[in-house]
Amino acid sequence: MNYQTPLGIAWYWWLCAYTSPGLAYATYHLFKEYFNRPSDFVKGMLEALGQAKKKSVLDHLLEAFAYSVATLCIALGWPAFLIWSRIKAKEDAARAIERDRPQFICMPQYLICKVDALDAEASSYVNDPLGTVPALPFGHLNQAWGNFLADMLDPEDELWSFHIPKGSKCGMFGMDSSGDISGYAKVRHGQILGEFITEND
Repeated sequence: MNYQTPLGIAWYWWLCAYTSPGLAYATYHLFKEYFNRPSDFVKGMLEALGQAKKKSVLDHLLEAFAYSVATLCIALGWPAFLIWSRIKAKEDAARAIERDRPQFICMPQYLICKVDALDAEASSYVNDPLGTVPALPFGHLNQAWGNFLADMLDPEDELWSFHIPKGSKCGMFGMDSSGDISGYAKVRHGQILGEFITEND
């Protein structure tokens, strides 16, 4: 008996239309995994080094069965898999941003106050009677200071002084500081985006 659904289309055509996106989604990922598989040369090297064992016929059958079940599940439940993949992609992107975020010694709790660059330079001139240190703001670090200021291009960037007492937890790797650390930080909306260290005992 040929049951008719609304619009006069047979139920199996509706089923085909529903499962088509899922089958396409599963096929895409299967091909992606197939082309990303290790080459025969790499497999041979891994087997020679004892890092991989040769698959038996049973292993291949189980793998084919697992792929078949996965394809069926995706074909029938592709909306849920699509939502899951979007959520996972956002989570992976957020983790990548966090992983690649620069690590600074200074942390927000060590910020002292907002300062003007000219005031910072005026208080940092080095007067060396022997002339071994240039008579410039921050002495030998003057060029690094210039590069630090040149990176503050956003109108929202602020220059803050900071001081980390000896034994305090540093932002970099969460280790205790071996001595007092002072300097200046580039801050934007409360987030530290750069630092210039002037003292590190």
